[in-house]
Amino acid sequence: MNVPRSAPSATYLEAHSALDWPLLGYYLFAPAAAEIACLALGVILRQPWFFVVMGWLAVPILIWTTLVYRNWPTGIRIDAPAISIGAIGPARAARRTPTVNHQSWGLFTCPWPAVEDVRLVTDRAELRRMKNTPRLYTLTNRWGRKRGMDHCHIGVLASPFMRAALVIDVDPLAVTVPQVRPARFYTNFTDGQFSHLVRPRLSSTWVVPTRHPEALSRALQAVPGRQGPVRPR
Repeated sequence: MNVPRSAPSATYLEAHSALDWPLLGYYLFAPAAAEIACLALGVILRQPWFFVVMGWLAVPILIWTTLVYRNWPTGIRIDAPAISIGAIGPARAARRTPTVNHQSWGLFTCPWPAVEDVRLVTDRAELRRMKNTPRLYTLTNRWGRKRGMDHCHIGVLASPFMRAALVIDVDPLAVTVPQVRPARFYTNFTDGQFSHLVRPRLSSTWVVPTRHPEALSRALQAVPGRQGPVRPR
């Protein structure tokens, strides 16, 4: 994992800011260990039912690892002209057209004059409320659509286990965002419909996880021309 870097010019780079240990442990390492254990026991003990268990585990493991994939490129970049979130590393990220499921693979940039407010949220109760707030519904912190969810808020890159988040209120007319495509989710008539199309909706509030809130706070306060402290929550 990258360590954030802070420079006299007030630049800040935090790559893979969503990849904390709970996310990697629960959704990547634990499923991989379970599959390897079943394979090893099946071979050593010559018990074929261990291979059946591997098959049963395939669906939940696919779901869990998909969430890791969705959050993999999420990062934060701060410099004098703007603040950027999402896939801050590759140059091609600005040209990507991801679906609502994978919006973190695009690049979101807001120039400082268009930042209306910025704050760091570290309170666990507040972070849980954000996940269940309709105006912040997203698909980076849940595998499928929430019942009644017909759109995904673009710019909300919340992760499943985030312990701190940078929250930015932006002017939607002044930001640069990827062209995000809708995605279809199949419910197979469990709710009276065969499928639902979830469309993108640009959010005026951006959310991105951080693993280093103290360093991020210092970097924000050092941005040239920026007035006032970063408000903690």
